[in-house]
Amino acid sequence: MTPSSPAMPTLVLRGIILLAFALTLLHQLGVLPTEAERAGWIGLIAPVFYLWAFWAGSAVFTRTTRKTEFGPALVDGLNQMGAGLMLGAWFAILGEPAFRHLTENGFTSLTGLQTELSLSNLVLAFTGLILVLLAQRGRQLRAQLDAIV
Repeated sequence: MTPSSPAMPTLVLRGIILLAFALTLLHQLGVLPTEAERAGWIGLIAPVFYLWAFWAGSAVFTRTTRKTEFGPALVDGLNQMGAGLMLGAWFAILGEPAFRHLTENGFTSLTGLQTELSLSNLVLAFTGLILVLLAQRGRQLRAQLDAIV
């Protein structure tokens, strides 16, 4: 499956659900002895999104090496890179603190909203947004060029 495949976000989402299920199962079985170890696995979810973004980026660079035009495949790659960076950053900002809190208190309650607003997370989210907007602008320019020709 190529990184520009439309099924890639579905696979990433399935991977996250599977990871959450595995963590819950391991917790119930008592395999993970400490809260620190349980909470440590949650830190791997945001990098999965970053890996997806870099995978899509490598496909974009492969296409530009072949000297293909700035077409739909490149725009889709930019869009996926941006989406991966944004999803990873927002999960690191909102999702990871919430899941860490849940695992630390034994999945009993989630009170309040905990965030991890660091400069690196915000820069990654903003960079992802720029890539998504750039891809959107590329689609618009392509449509205008196609209308002229």
